[in-house]
Amino acid sequence: MTDPRADLLTALHALADEVPDMRVGQLVAALGELAADECGRTLWDADDTELLAAARRFRHDLEARGVTPTPTV
Repeated sequence: MTDPRADLLTALHALADEVPDMRVGQLVAALGELAADECGRTLWDADDTELLAAARRFRHDLEARGVTPTPTV
């Protein structure tokens, strides 16, 4: 079984590498907005699995725009 917290931190690190123009705070805020869209809870209340799903959605959106991320998320 995987650890959602570790997976989320790995995903965050990979995304930070894939979008180097975004500051970490901007990236976390973007994930919070995506999580709020998906689960209806704020960044403060979203759990690690919900934020991980948001990170995966963010990565999917990058791929749809033609950004080629590394395969770690």
